[in-house]
Amino acid sequence: MSIGIKTVVADGNEIFRYGIISILKEGGTFEICSDVDNGALVLTAYESIKPGLCILSMNMPEMEGLIIAKKIIEKDPEAQILLLANDHDHKTLNEFLDSGALGLLHKSAHHLELLDAAEKVSNGERFLGKQFSRMMTKEYLKLAKHKRRPQPAKKITKREREILELLMEGLTSSEIAEKLFISPRTVEKHRTNLLKKTGLKNTAALVRYAMENESLIF
Repeated sequence: MSIGIKTVVADGNEIFRYGIISILKEGGTFEICSDVDNGALVLTAYESIKPGLCILSMNMPEMEGLIIAKKIIEKDPEAQILLLANDHDHKTLNEFLDSGALGLLHKSAHHLELLDAAEKVSNGERFLGKQFSRMMTKEYLKLAKHKRRPQPAKKITKREREILELLMEGLTSSEIAEKLFISPRTVEKHRTNLLKKTGLKNTAALVRYAMENESLIF
């Protein structure tokens, strides 16, 4: 008998949490080792089980899912975390990009999309739910329309280029700080300067901009 992927499911809503578990069990790929309703207990469950997948709500009682995700990733950079969001706005998308988690899915997603997300994240692949993918696409299109504006490559410092490159790789502020031997606050300051210099509003747009203008920036 084959053993499924060890999975932790964490959400404060019991009905919603059991719904996720039911969908995953029907998929036949996952072994639910723990279901958690309290953010403070997720870290303990993760340490105890060492799961191949952690499905974590961004809104958890006692401790927010984003804080939990960052704490897990600090100890286990290879952690395969799928975040579930109540909102589908730029703030949520940017928080996900900063968290280091592999996947982001809105709670209104179809059950098949949940299974797809769970399978890809458990395999170490990145996954962005349809609603968030559309947001990224809109940012990309906005950048395409503004190609004529002067490129800021000459204004960007060497350190800012380093930080921008690491942001493109999906690293969090804490991970960038550790890698460059600077403080997370310094990383945030450089990121703010990058946003000002490019005239962009958020990290998602900044990453898209860097991808679009990589040859000029780097």
